[in-house]
Amino acid sequence: MIIAVLRHHVRTIARFARPSLVPAVIAAAVVAAGGHIYERQNRENFRNELKSKVENELNLIASRLKAEINENIAALTGFADGVAMRPDMAPEDLGELAARLLRQNPLMIRVSAAKNGIVGSAFPQDSQQWFAGTDFRKFRSTRSAVERAAWTARPVMVGPVRLPSGRSGFELFLPVFPKAADRVKPWGFVEAVLDDKALYRAAHLQKEGRVLPQISGERSQVDLRLAIRDISVSDNVQDAFLGEDELFRSAPVIRRLHLPGGTWELAAVPAGGWVQEPENADDIRLAIVAAVAVVVIPILLTGGLVNERQRNIAQLKARESEVMALSHRLNLALEASKIGIWEIDLQTQERRWDDQMFHLHGLVPGGRDPSYEDWRSIVHPDDIGPASMALFRSLDEGLEYRSQYRVVLPDGGIRHIRNVGSGHEGADGRANITGISWDVTDDVLMTEQLKAAKAMADLRNAELADAKDRIEHNALHDPLTGLGNRRMLDKALEWLSSEADDRLPGIALLHIDLDRFKQINDTLGHAAGDAMLVHASRILRSSVAADDIVARIGGDEFVVVIAGAPDDAALAALCERIIAEMRQPVDYNGFPCRFGVSIGIAVARGATIDARKLLVNADIALYRAKESGRNRHQFFTETLEAEVVTTKRMADEILEGIERDEFVPWYQPQFDASTLALAGVEALIRWQHPRDGILPPDRFLRIAEELNVTAVLDRMVLEKSLADQMRWAAAGLRVPKISVNVSAKRLQDKDLLATLEGLSIAPGQIAFELVESIFLDESDEVVTTNIEGIKKLGIDIEIDDFGTGHTSIISLLKIKPKRLKIDRQLVAPVIGARMEQALVRSIIDIGRSLGIETVAEGVETMAHAEMLGILGCDLLQGYAFSRPLSSDKFLAFARAGPADGLLRADPRRQISPPPRKVFSP
Repeated sequence: MIIAVLRHHVRTIARFARPSLVPAVIAAAVVAAGGHIYERQNRENFRNELKSKVENELNLIASRLKAEINENIAALTGFADGVAMRPDMAPEDLGELAARLLRQNPLMIRVSAAKNGIVGSAFPQDSQQWFAGTDFRKFRSTRSAVERAAWTARPVMVGPVRLPSGRSGFELFLPVFPKAADRVKPWGFVEAVLDDKALYRAAHLQKEGRVLPQISGERSQVDLRLAIRDISVSDNVQDAFLGEDELFRSAPVIRRLHLPGGTWELAAVPAGGWVQEPENADDIRLAIVAAVAVVVIPILLTGGLVNERQRNIAQLKARESEVMALSHRLNLALEASKIGIWEIDLQTQERRWDDQMFHLHGLVPGGRDPSYEDWRSIVHPDDIGPASMALFRSLDEGLEYRSQYRVVLPDGGIRHIRNVGSGHEGADGRANITGISWDVTDDVLMTEQLKAAKAMADLRNAELADAKDRIEHNALHDPLTGLGNRRMLDKALEWLSSEADDRLPGIALLHIDLDRFKQINDTLGHAAGDAMLVHASRILRSSVAADDIVARIGGDEFVVVIAGAPDDAALAALCERIIAEMRQPVDYNGFPCRFGVSIGIAVARGATIDARKLLVNADIALYRAKESGRNRHQFFTETLEAEVVTTKRMADEILEGIERDEFVPWYQPQFDASTLALAGVEALIRWQHPRDGILPPDRFLRIAEELNVTAVLDRMVLEKSLADQMRWAAAGLRVPKISVNVSAKRLQDKDLLATLEGLSIAPGQIAFELVESIFLDESDEVVTTNIEGIKKLGIDIEIDDFGTGHTSIISLLKIKPKRLKIDRQLVAPVIGARMEQALVRSIIDIGRSLGIETVAEGVETMAHAEMLGILGCDLLQGYAFSRPLSSDKFLAFARAGPADGLLRADPRRQISPPPRKVFSP
């Protein structure tokens, strides 16, 4: 019995699943194949990730090694600088200097000074007996290193080497070039030995070459096997001095570390080797099996259900055909009928209908007459009560029976039946009601359509009225914030100016502008900007009274009109409250957005108020608030108005000065740091003002930038500089090059290259100085194209004020300027500050490594000039040589032979420092 039941269930399931068996097998095969591909891809991804982790760890190790070595090279460079400054210092001073070096650099186990390559002093003292008198040029192991150091004038590291004490380490050689008279000659070398074991410990390495599990408090990404060897000589690769040589033949990750005087090659492989099983392999196989089940089972179930549905649909279609045939016959009967006759026996409650009544009520005539319950069953439930009450009322009052009710037809339709009847007695004396019924469905529908049309017309009239109100509202309100717009503000100001009386003692107007709104709009999108505007509008609306006017008149500008003009203290408190609330961060999709607000305040009191002028005054105060640092408020005063008038007059005079060609270049000479020969000039803009005389740029440049005429001024300076250069050449003076400042506006000019091509500039004749704050790393396409075109025209590129802005090494590699101008803030303290000396030396070394010359500006004394020459600077410029001069005075200065006078000058000669450069100083 049980077996029979099981067979029955199996057959049922097979019949149920048979239609979807083939799709289920195909789906299972596809999912299994996809799972197999995914598993292979997972293994490949695991190996790639393992390799990436090894590369990351190896780069980290290389960075630590290089950092430690560079730190000790920098320290040894400081020691060499001390020897260079005092080559004949007493042994006690030299010992103190060396002791300090060893204390501050625990990796160093020995340091020595070797004049002419022969060790005179070695530290600590226990090294003196072993090492004093050693000639580095005598031994092959050190001769090559010192010769390379002397030839390149840079540090050289060799090793590891074995010391007499039994320890081993890496030797560092650094040449010393002291300044003697007017020329530089080598003095000798300083040498230091770095303890190799201490270096490995500092780089977090074990002797065997494994990465320590704990690195700076964080876990290592992967356990490594590491080996390091010296490949400085390509045809004589050394054995690994750390780790095993065999590691280099095990498909390792290779990282080359370039060090002074040589190159190390680092190789690393995972501690467990490259062939490893991913940790999630079992999970993936289990997921593949689950995926097959999840796909196949629904396919089988769906196929069976679809098969059952098809059978049910076939049965339903057969029944539907029967219903449609019946409905067709019923419709023919209803269309032929018009009026039905009925009769009710009031004593027995029997009803007698003719065939038409049956048709009207959707019934088939024949058989018995309908009962009251039959009638109730076909009449709409809502109409049974009113129809019955109308019948009872006509009987009680002896009136004619009239009623109308709805009949629910068999097909679900509604038919409206109107009834008219009257009571009478039959021949047998029994009371009856006889009447007629007819179909009034069409009349009812027409009436309903007329009512609907009337309701629609009324609705449209109401919508037109609402639309009119909305149009008027939208015309006066900002759709985003719901505040009033500029038009509403104009109407309110017009009313305040014309209708205000003694009841309004005055008004205060706040002109508000959001700070840093553009950055939010540009970085997070317009939706974020809209959210910030809505947030700001809510703060403003909640901060003032309900009858005060708050309007948005621009992108991020708002105006608040306060009637009654409270005192200044109350207005200041209101502004501070608004500023404080605006300063709070606003969350937008998980990003905290911060922005500030600047507020200009204008107040008018009295019977006569010019509201429009008040808006202008508030705008002036807003401008001053933003100019003073933003995120603050500012009251309008007559002083502000006077400053605006002065600025306007200055702006008009600048435009007139451009038309009258009043802007001219002045020249500050630049000298070769080695020979003090004239190497060029920098063209600095001046304004020959007809009333105030010669004006420096800090008197007019800010206003010129606001007028957007800085590019015009740049062009004028360039053209006049070229003309002056030709005039000097005619007078017998050759100026190698002229440096001209170029503003960001000028670089963004699409017609810049066409203008320069028409000037016939010889290669190297002109150099363009670009201020470092232009953010050259993020230059747009026009700026990049212009810079490349400028270089192709033979015009050199110089980076001005280097060391104070945002220029990166990537920018230098990308732009490849001809020169770097070291800012005066770095030059001024270079005499007595070792840190500044090291920083300036680093800038010079960076420039030389990239083939870039360096110019030191702000050289105020000949001592500065001497020190900068020692540090390797190429060109010098500053008040120690000359102030900026007009074209004629510069010609006279150059003819007088300034270089000879400078060579004989007191090296401590001091001239008052120049004012801070604003633009083209």
